[in-house]
Amino acid sequence: MVLLNTQDGHISRKVPIGIRTVAGILLMFGQPAWSASEDNMLFHFTDPSHFTKWLINNDTVMGGISQSKVEINQQVLLFTGSVSLENNGGFASIESNYKHPIIDQSELSLTVKGDGKTYQIRLKSPNLSYGEAYVANFTTRPNTLTQHTFIPADFTVNFRGRKVANAPALDFNDIDRVGFLVAQKQQGPFLIELHSMQFNR
Repeated sequence: MVLLNTQDGHISRKVPIGIRTVAGILLMFGQPAWSASEDNMLFHFTDPSHFTKWLINNDTVMGGISQSKVEINQQVLLFTGSVSLENNGGFASIESNYKHPIIDQSELSLTVKGDGKTYQIRLKSPNLSYGEAYVANFTTRPNTLTQHTFIPADFTVNFRGRKVANAPALDFNDIDRVGFLVAQKQQGPFLIELHSMQFNR
């Protein structure tokens, strides 16, 4: 099923979870992260050859009390925790350095399994100032594997939740950090399985 996410503006695909799907995912994890075709680059968030250690950055840096943790669970990256709005807080996030060159790619697809909440993918490059990020939101479906596809125009540059004017346009070739954030006053527990991201021409 292919859906246009009217909230986020990008393409979402609902992926049914059946025997063939599970087998395909398991087979996919056994393949090299760089696919056989250079037109399709598939990377798993648990692969240490492409991502450094995932670091946590919650609202505790500004007095909030949100909590989160990140761990590997059955070859997927599990990002869980609880968001609190107390003390002017309200976000939890993770980030990793990305260690593989991306050449002439025009589309990014995420495969995740979420909880129905809206999350944000955050991309960084040397072209941005400290603290800035290219961001795009995507809404998950409870306990359902979904794919979310983005083009550079889907991203805006933000700094601490505010849009930055006159920022350089996103070029996937320049990405050197990848992160995820949950905010938007979505207080309470959250859980998202981060499976993979794929770049396509």
